Amino acid sequence: MTVAPRPLSEALAALSEARAQIAARDDPSFHQRLSELRHWQSDHVAAFHTERVAAYDGHALLRFLTRRFYRDADWSELTGRPQKVARAVDRIVDRDRPLVIAIELQAAAESLDIAMTDALLAEHATLNPHSYVRALRRVGRREARLQQILWLEELVDLVADYADNRAAWWAFKLASAPARTFGLGQTYDLLAEGFAAMRATRDLKAGTREVIAAQRARLERLIGAELEQSESDP
Repeated sequence: MTVAPRPLSEALAALSEARAQIAARDDPSFHQRLSELRHWQSDHVAAFHTERVAAYDGHALLRFLTRRFYRDADWSELTGRPQKVARAVDRIVDRDRPLVIAIELQAAAESLDIAMTDALLAEHATLNPHSYVRALRRVGRREARLQQILWLEELVDLVADYADNRAAWWAFKLASAPARTFGLGQTYDLLAEGFAAMRATRDLKAGTREVIAAQRARLERLIGAELEQSESDP
């Protein structure tokens, strides 16, 4: 079931809360395993889709999504002051839905990664395909993972029509100065990198549909059947 859209300030608050939960953990082994998990997921998702995106010249976009956006982005510019950031964004852009989706994606990823890290630590096992799948099935949260896929699909649908639009590209470039004025330069640079990667991808919507279909099938293969069985148990 699709989650109802919420304001940017609420999405930012959710991301801020998830990151605060991570910061509050004082066990070094948690942070080490969390970092290992993020690198592992980033590398394996990229490897899983590499041949698929090659047909669309989508390697730059795949690298952006799996590394720059998911694994390496610093969101502190946004999470420290959600209400102020939301007001600033409202003055810079006409539609904030793409940014809201980006924040929702990362907030969900942070929350799921916390749960996955705890599951891996509870098992006291080396991170490998077997321990990863066991943790994935223990954590479950199939609907949250499917929602991430739906958000990504919506994001691409929103942005794809602008990717080849020269006027839209220049309008986005013109937003750089006000973004930096409001202290959002780092966020602008991240979004600009993603926008450029989308522009470099051929037939963005078709390529995204293919990747999303494969990712959804992979998710169902890994946890769908087990969750359905567990939910039916008395």
